[in-house]
Formats: sequence, structure tokens, C-alpha cells
Amino acid sequence: MKFILPLVCFFFFAGTISAQAQVPFNRNPQFNKTLSPYHNDRNNPDKNLKINPAYNWHLNPNSNAAINPASNALINPKLNTNINPHYNDLINPLRALGLNPLMNPNWVGYYLFDKEGEHIGYYVNANQLVTLWFNVKGKWLGYLVQTDTKTYNLFNLEDEWTGVYGCSDSDSGINLFNKEGEWTGEYAR
Repeated sequence: MKFILPLVCFFFFAGTISAQAQVPFNRNPQFNKTLSPYHNDRNNPDKNLKINPAYNWHLNPNSNAAINPASNALINPKLNTNINPHYNDLINPLRALGLNPLMNPNWVGYYLFDKEGEHIGYYVNANQLVTLWFNVKGKWLGYLVQTDTKTYNLFNLEDEWTGVYGCSDSDSGINLFNKEGEWTGEYAR
């Protein structure tokens, strides 16, 4: 009898985590094709040049110093500790456990998908400027810092800009681009 309560608690906790790990139907591009940039030309940077930093220099941190963390101290977490999760406990998921999407059923942010529409991670809004990056198992991998043009520079856990950045699509998602400004095929919704 005394083993039943811990066993029930374990299965309840495990069930809660697996339920949270699933992408809701209305946010899953495998079921709702309008969310996928491969099925919705408005959200595809190869077909909508307004959201493609190769053609819109305002969105490209390599062409626009205002959104490049190497030239703008306000968006560089090494120079601005307010946007650095290692110095700001309020946005550090190791100190504020509610920021981890698998520990908080009410997290706010995006599901991250690969080219095939497979769920590969989470972007969790830590505050208005910082979005935390997790893999599907809830491991913290890095973070994004938002710029004035609604682009997002991706930093690793060593606070180094990876050169990868995200640009808002025509709806409410983010497309990711590599250092060369090419769309990686990954997107967040």
C-alpha cells in the first residue's frame, strides 16, 4: 500500500511531461499546413523576399550594424548583463525553473521545427527581449536576443553569437538563417 502513492505520483508526473512534449494540433505544421513555410508562400523566405535577409538588408545583421551584436552593445549579452541569462536570474532557466517548457504547462513561446515539420525544440519567451532555446527533451541550448527590427540573434551558452539569426515571417513565426544569410529551413511557430 505504501508503494502505491509514489507509483501513482511517478506515472502522473511522467504523463504530464509526455503530454506537454506534444505539439498541440493547432500549432503543428504537419496537421495545419498553413503554419509550414513549405506550404504557405507568405511565410517562405525563398518566395517572399520581404522576409528574406538576403534581399532585405534591414533584416540582415551582416548588412545592418543596428542589429549586429558586434556593433550594438545593447543587444550583446557580453556587454549588457540585463539580457544575459548567466547574470540575470529572472531569465535563467537553471534558476527560474518555470521557464523550462517541460516543467511549466503555461510556458509562452514557440515550437521549433525542422524542414520536414518535425518538432525539434522550443523557444520560450523569458522576457520582452530574450527568448530561451531548448531541445525537445527540455535541455537548455542557448538563447535569442530580439532587435528593434524584430529579428533575433542566436547565442550559445558561452554567450557567443553563433551568427545564426531569426527573422519574423509574415504571420507570427520565425524563420532561421545561417551566418551567410541562407534560410536553414528551420522555423518556429
